[in-house]
Amino acid sequence: MTRPVRTKRTCAVCGTVNDYIELASTNTMGGPDLDFRPAEMMRSTMGLWIQTCRKCGYVSTKIDEPCILPAEWFRSERYRTSDGLEFVSPLADEFYKQYMICRENSDTEKALEAVLHAAWACDDANDIENAVICRKLAIDSASELIDGNSEDRTLLLLLKADLLRRIGDFDRLVEEYANVRLDEERADKILSFQIRKAKQKDASCYRVEDALEVDAGYTIVIN
Repeated sequence: MTRPVRTKRTCAVCGTVNDYIELASTNTMGGPDLDFRPAEMMRSTMGLWIQTCRKCGYVSTKIDEPCILPAEWFRSERYRTSDGLEFVSPLADEFYKQYMICRENSDTEKALEAVLHAAWACDDANDIENAVICRKLAIDSASELIDGNSEDRTLLLLLKADLLRRIGDFDRLVEEYANVRLDEERADKILSFQIRKAKQKDASCYRVEDALEVDAGYTIVIN
């Protein structure tokens, strides 16, 4: 069961007090998609994962989280127009702005998470063009983290494979992963599934249980 709570938070950039609804707890029925998007009910709570200041436009998971960027940066044409992208989904636009902030702060991990969330919001709005753009940016961030020997390298490699397949870059996926072994049975099985689907030119969304051919479990997630 999803439990939202009302709260007030003060914007770390301009000091404006804003009212928000936050996620206290939720649950998932089943495993995530291969790009880690959770199952329902958590799947439908994305609007509670992010907060935007109504006055200055600062976007963060929690609006009172410290921000080192100056207030004038948020008034720039680039930020206000989200790099000139016209999103169908306002939520996708918010997540993209969060991505921009994280990139400006050189926080690649959070930037990857934000632009991936933007892609999911685009999926929900059937905004295919911008979903592809967001996934391409997510590939760049994932690659940067992989090259930096992230502790989450296996998960990042699996995520990147799914991102490549979802944007239809099948040949690159097959070429880059032809000799990759992750030395973990579940991970290698998922990767084999990705390569097989890429060879079939299949860009559809799949869940982890599809790749592992197992029944989904039930998980309680506390935010």
